[in-house]
Amino acid sequence: MLGSERGRVARWIARYLPLEVLGTVAAVGGAAVAYEASGSLVAAAVAGTIAEGVGYYALVVVRDIRGHLASRRVRRHAGAPRRAFVAVSLTLRGIVAEFGAAEALDTFLVRPACLVAATSVLGPNPTGWLVGKLAADAVFYAVAIVSFEFGRRLILPDGGSDAAAPPTHRLKGAVG
Repeated sequence: MLGSERGRVARWIARYLPLEVLGTVAAVGGAAVAYEASGSLVAAAVAGTIAEGVGYYALVVVRDIRGHLASRRVRRHAGAPRRAFVAVSLTLRGIVAEFGAAEALDTFLVRPACLVAATSVLGPNPTGWLVGKLAADAVFYAVAIVSFEFGRRLILPDGGSDAAAPPTHRLKGAVG
């Protein structure tokens, strides 16, 4: 049992860490730029939230589409346009299944509140933005990981079978 739990945690780390790195850089940079331009913590919190979403989901979309294009589920369709359509459709479905609930709660309540609270206490600086972002991430991942585990069949290429995923999908922990 312990080995399977370690494997599950390793899978989550491989799946979400690259997204987090890109999202974190975007969030801190976006919030800092917005604060410098406006002097407003609220504007900076909103900008940080938007910047993180753009950075995070850009990588999700690329990895999901690549993973689906390599899957049996998509390769069985005739013609490149049809395969592209199916890959994009599966990508959108997977993103909603995995991140929809977490993102709604995060975007409209948790993340802006955490960013404002942390920078109010620690100051409007990269440390404040980072602490607020990490606090919001704890809530986001509690919801997203549960959604991923229950929705693997909808989210992953070839119906959620890790063994059926292309080797690059398994090695890179691609979202898809």
